[in-house]
Amino acid sequence: MRITRKGYGDDELLQYPNLQSQLVQTTHDKLAEAGITSYSKLLEVVSNESAEPNIRSTATWTVGTVLKALDKRQVIKPLLTALDSSHEEVRYAAVHSLSWFKNPQVVSLLVDLACDKQESFSVRIFAIQGLTSNKNAEYFKRLRAIIFDETDDIRSRSEALEWLNYPPDVNPVNDFIQLLQHPLPDLRFWAAYRLSQEHRNISKALNALDEVAAFDHQLPKTWGWHIDREAMQALEGIYWRKFTTRRHYWPHPQMYLISPAPEYDTFVHDYRTHNPDWFYGNLPTPKIDLKIDPNWLKEKLLENWPKVQLNVRDPKPKTYLLDWKLKIGQGNLIGGLHRDQYAVVLVGAETTILKFAVWYQSIISREQQLFIYEWAMPGYELVHGMTHKEVKTLLRSTYTNISSKTE
Repeated sequence: MRITRKGYGDDELLQYPNLQSQLVQTTHDKLAEAGITSYSKLLEVVSNESAEPNIRSTATWTVGTVLKALDKRQVIKPLLTALDSSHEEVRYAAVHSLSWFKNPQVVSLLVDLACDKQESFSVRIFAIQGLTSNKNAEYFKRLRAIIFDETDDIRSRSEALEWLNYPPDVNPVNDFIQLLQHPLPDLRFWAAYRLSQEHRNISKALNALDEVAAFDHQLPKTWGWHIDREAMQALEGIYWRKFTTRRHYWPHPQMYLISPAPEYDTFVHDYRTHNPDWFYGNLPTPKIDLKIDPNWLKEKLLENWPKVQLNVRDPKPKTYLLDWKLKIGQGNLIGGLHRDQYAVVLVGAETTILKFAVWYQSIISREQQLFIYEWAMPGYELVHGMTHKEVKTLLRSTYTNISSKTE
C-alpha cells in the first residue's frame, strides 16, 4: 500500500518545501540524525509509542509540512495513533498536523477537542487555531460558546476570541463591544485586537473603544501589552475614515505611537516574564516623568503649522487631551495627545508620520528619551537631529530582524 502520492516513492528522501528556512533546516537535521529520512520512516515513528517523545513529536509535526507529498488517506491513522500518546508534545503535534485536513470526521474531532474543558490547554489551543477556516454553522456556535463560557479557562477563551473566524452572515462587532466591557482583561485585550482586524464597519464600537483607550491601562494575565494601547488602532481607524473620501472599508490605517515608555513588543520582550503555564509575570518599568501640557503643545503646533485644525475628532474622544489634523506636503495626518500626557498617537502615511515625529522630538528636551512604535511592533529611540529617512531605516531594520527570527 502506497503512503505517498503519485510521483513520490515511499522510501524517497523527505522533501521539504523550504529548506532555506532555518526552522525547517533544523527540523531536517534533527530527523536525519535520528535516521528519519524517508516518508515511510516518518510515519512509522509517528505511529510508534515507544519512540523517543521529542523525536516523535518532531516527526508528527513534520507531517503537516510535507503533507502535499503524502496520500492523506494513509496519514490519518498514524496521526490518530499519535493523538492517543501519553506524551503531551506528541498529542498537540498530532492536532497541528490533523488541522490541515478538511475531512469532516477530522474536523468534528478537532471541534470536540477544542471544546473539551478536561483536555489540556496545549491540545485545545492547537485545535482552536486549526479550525480558523471552518465554515460549519454548528461548529461555529460551539467554538463561539467557549469565549462566553465563564466557567472555562481564560487561556482557551482568549485563544478562541483571537482565532475564531466569524461566518460572513454573522456580524461579530456586537460580540466585541460586549467583550470590551468584560471584567477579565484578557478578553478586553483580544476584543480590541479583533476590532482592529475587522473588515466590516466597526463605527458602532467607537464609544466602547474610546473608554478602553482612555482608561484601561491594565495588562492581560496571558500574553499581551497594555489594553489601552491595543485599542488605539481600532479607535484611530474609525476616526481616520471620517477624514478620508475612500468608500472601501479597510482595517489598517498606519498608526504610530511616540512614548517615553516601553510599549507593544518592546514591553512584552523586556518587561513580561513567560511562565510554563502561559501566564505572564511583570517586571518593574521605568518611571515616566514626562508630562506634556496640552496648551503648550497646541501653541507649538500653531507655530509650525498655522493651518492645523485642533480638536477635530467628532465625537470628542475621552482618550485625548488634544487632537489635531494637519498636512505635511501632500500627506494628511491626524494625531492626539493621550490623557496620560506622555503618549502621542499619529495616523496617516508613513513618511508624513515620520516627518512629524522628527519635528516633535525637536521640541522635547534632549534629556528626555522618546521612542517611536508602529502599532504592535518594537520601538526605536528618536534622537535629536535624526531625519525622517534615518528613522525609517531604523524601523525597517526592526522588521528585517523579526522576519529573520521567524524563518
